[in-house]
Amino acid sequence: MASKTETAKAKAIADQLRQHLFIGVEATTAQENAVKANSSGQPPRRERLLNVVSVMERDSSKSSGPAKPRLLCITVKRNRKLRLHKVKMNNKMAEISKTWNIDDIKAIEFKEPTRFSLHLNHKYDFTATDAVLVEAFVQMLAGFCNKYAVRPPRYINTVSGAASSTQSGSTGTIRPKTAYGRAAGQRPGLPHGAPLMPGFDLSKPPPEMTGAEATIRPRTRGRGQNRAPNDQNALMRRMTKYVADHGGDVSELVPMGVPPPEEPAGDELDGDDMGDDADDVEEMLLDEAFMLSADELVNEFGWRANVDAAQLESRLLSELHKLESDNVRDMLEADKQVPKLINELDQAIGNLDSMDRMLKFYGMELESMDDDVRKIQMENESLKIEEANQQLLLRELDTILKTITLSEKELQVLRNESLETTEGIERVERVAASLKRMLGASNSSELGGMEARSEKMKKYEFYSANFSTRVYDYLKVMFQFKIDGSGGDKARSVRKGIQLIVGPEQVHKIMIKYAGLTLWLKEAKPSADKELQALYLQCMNQLYTSQAQKLVDSCRPVFFRYRHDANSGMPNPVAEFAFAATPGSHASGSAGPSGRRLSLDGLGGAAHQALASAKKGDTGSMGSPGTAIDMQPAEAFMIALDNLVNCVIAEQNFISDLFHYVPPAHTRAARQSPSSRKGSVDSKDESGESANMMLGENVTFYNWVTYKMRPINKWERPRPKLDSKDIVSQTVHFGTVKEVKSMLDLLFGNLVTQVDTLVEMGTRFDPSQAVGMLVPVAKFLELCKGSDQGFLINVLERCKDRLEATFQKYVSEQARSIEATKFVTKKRVGALPFARVFPKFIAHIESLVGDTGYSARAIADSAYSRISRLIFDTLETLLREADRNAQRHADDKDAQKEQLNAHVLLLENLFVLVNGLKAYKSRGCKPYFVPTLESYLDHAHTIQRKVTRAYLKDVLQRPIGKLIAFFDTVERCLAAKKDPLATSNLGKSPLKKVIQAHSASSMRENIKQLSKRVDKHFINEPRLRPVIWQAITDDMLSNYQRVVTLLARAYKSTNQSLDFTQSDLKRWLSER
Repeated sequence: MASKTETAKAKAIADQLRQHLFIGVEATTAQENAVKANSSGQPPRRERLLNVVSVMERDSSKSSGPAKPRLLCITVKRNRKLRLHKVKMNNKMAEISKTWNIDDIKAIEFKEPTRFSLHLNHKYDFTATDAVLVEAFVQMLAGFCNKYAVRPPRYINTVSGAASSTQSGSTGTIRPKTAYGRAAGQRPGLPHGAPLMPGFDLSKPPPEMTGAEATIRPRTRGRGQNRAPNDQNALMRRMTKYVADHGGDVSELVPMGVPPPEEPAGDELDGDDMGDDADDVEEMLLDEAFMLSADELVNEFGWRANVDAAQLESRLLSELHKLESDNVRDMLEADKQVPKLINELDQAIGNLDSMDRMLKFYGMELESMDDDVRKIQMENESLKIEEANQQLLLRELDTILKTITLSEKELQVLRNESLETTEGIERVERVAASLKRMLGASNSSELGGMEARSEKMKKYEFYSANFSTRVYDYLKVMFQFKIDGSGGDKARSVRKGIQLIVGPEQVHKIMIKYAGLTLWLKEAKPSADKELQALYLQCMNQLYTSQAQKLVDSCRPVFFRYRHDANSGMPNPVAEFAFAATPGSHASGSAGPSGRRLSLDGLGGAAHQALASAKKGDTGSMGSPGTAIDMQPAEAFMIALDNLVNCVIAEQNFISDLFHYVPPAHTRAARQSPSSRKGSVDSKDESGESANMMLGENVTFYNWVTYKMRPINKWERPRPKLDSKDIVSQTVHFGTVKEVKSMLDLLFGNLVTQVDTLVEMGTRFDPSQAVGMLVPVAKFLELCKGSDQGFLINVLERCKDRLEATFQKYVSEQARSIEATKFVTKKRVGALPFARVFPKFIAHIESLVGDTGYSARAIADSAYSRISRLIFDTLETLLREADRNAQRHADDKDAQKEQLNAHVLLLENLFVLVNGLKAYKSRGCKPYFVPTLESYLDHAHTIQRKVTRAYLKDVLQRPIGKLIAFFDTVERCLAAKKDPLATSNLGKSPLKKVIQAHSASSMRENIKQLSKRVDKHFINEPRLRPVIWQAITDDMLSNYQRVVTLLARAYKSTNQSLDFTQSDLKRWLSER
């Protein structure tokens, strides 16, 4: 039994819902408005609350989430419609969140005493705290569903007997009405698995009824008929107990002001009356819900409270008599019509018997006709199958005939058609493809036993062998003829006096049209295909060898332009930009007639241009004068290497196309390129899509002809290494097949030697050309990066390594030459070689390298950095050693003289170096190199300023040295806040002696002697004398202004001053 607390709580919730939400079907408009005014939630509903239970809801479609508290309410409306509401409490206010009709319930599942599920639009799981309240709620809901639902729901498990139902795993539908009670269990006589509400045995009829009446119990009295008072009271007591047990409001069942009847003892309600009274209780609940109020009923009869009740009673009695008289009259009339109705029913029964006999006869006729129709349909299906088999057989026979048949006219095409024209080759290829298709079908097991086919195949094999022999003989002669014909001088091309290799290009254009025939040989006669490849390699090797030799010979005059004979008395042109003599400078040979020495400021390869312009008429074996001799060896090497590289790239791609060594990935990439797609659209190639499907494997001759495939062409560009997914691959060094690599080794076996020859000749007399040769090598390596040109990449990498080593060796020799420079300070020797050469060295290397992003640029910058750092370190070391030696031997005149000579030497070298760099910057320096050049100039200017200060200190020691020393002491004394006049060596008398020693006449004479001395110092570099004299002038004027200022500051009281003015000093300095 439910605890008193839970029961009280349920009644409190029901009372609250009846006051604010479900106010009853008999509520008036005034009552509804009053509830609306007192409630801020949902408007009240005119429905009667029959039962309510408090549950926790969890949506079964969600695996997780908190349970939500809800109220499940069963209500009835005025139109007798039962509804189920889900109510949530929001701020102590009831609010309906979901409403269902009784017909929306699809299943009721009872899981545990406090858990059950309702299957509505989806499954809802509910859990309560009290098992008794849950059981009562489910009982009432199940009873209403069985009685009033159009289609009762399914019931899964029973309320109290869940264990037995769960074990069987069956579900059932509760058809009988539910009864009030607590006992439950499976009753005998019912189907297994049919759930029953506890305490109600359907198989046990009431005592006063028979077994038939227990099965179907008719209602003997209508709803609302009169009952005896005792029966009314007993029924009212049962109804009151039923409503109280189900959480209903008992007060609503009792008229206002009338106390409810007392509940009899428990033994007064025996078990036999429960089954019969349960229906009456439920009917009375619904009847009371749908009864009109007393006011409405009496208003229909026009009765008012101020009128005597007797009037109403007489009115009602008259109505009752009228109804009884009508019933009597209807019964009498019905007795008269019964015999007539019986006769008509007998006639109808006879007619129905006749119709039944006719329908049976028609049924037998239809069954007979159905058998005939089924037999006809089976024969028709058999005929259709036979016709389809015959059609398939005809198609197969037609295919076989086409497979083994080739007309004599077509066979004559293989024998007699010309192979000179493109049209003739296409006709031959089409017939050969048909022949190949027939020969390819010889392995078919279905046709192998046909005698006619065997004879045909032998004939076709004979024609195939003859055609292969014809193709091989023709292509062998054609290869030799075309290759030999392309080797004449008329086909040669000259670029700046260098003879290029152009014969193979003409051969490629002519021979590519035979690519289909070579594919035929590759499949039909592989041995002939290999022999044809060997013949092609042999002929092309001879062509490449002869033309490559002419290419190298045409480059020889350009490479030998720097050849110098030491015994000829001519200057070595390489020495203009080299710090050391090159190994080839003493090689024997002719030299140019020029005896002109280039000027100090000749920059940016000017030595080359002067030498080239001097060699007028010396053209060697080239064509017009000055065509190739004006080039740098690096430029000639670039032209030659460009020609050789293009030949290797084109030859590898051509061999792959002609002899069909193209990987399928390359063929797919070529067909998917924009130009190929455009061409296929223009030609309206309907088989293009099918051709693409065939590219997953190697191309066969039949596919080549059928899908109109053509070579990739575009031989001048390297082809990328593609894997099976058409992605560039970097895992394999050689991106092509082994056969092509072997063919390239045989074809270009002498290429490595020829490239080495070009490198050796180009760097023999001028190793600095190596850095210029690195530019095209790095360019072509970048071009071949990621391609299948493995053979060419190996050659270029080998060449690159050799050139880098040659240039690094050359730079090391120049550095050793600078380090070996001997400085003679006992006499003035003028500018050193490296000061003159360094600007020309930079200009020369820049003319070779230029603004490139390849490795040559980094190598050249590294060489500049190394040599410039060595030059500047050498000059600074000379200055430091001269000053240190002079300080160590302060009384030695020779040491002082050597210091002065070192200063003069440094000034001359720095002047030459700075002027050379400035000249190159203003004339030939490219914008990208300006920052580097300015860094060198800044470094040189720093050293130049330091040396100039040291030189001025030396040369001004004689004319104004004592004056400067005296006033330097005065300045230090003033800095120490002392009075110079109070110092013995700075007094008035020492001051007077110093001023007298530097009179106007003596100063003028000293300036003249200083001018002669400066001219003598820089006799080797006259352009430097004005610069040095201007520095002397500025320094003497500055010292004069400093002396005048110190005299006015420290010796104003002595009235001592110099006897010459600043204007006099300027005039004397400008008179030199």
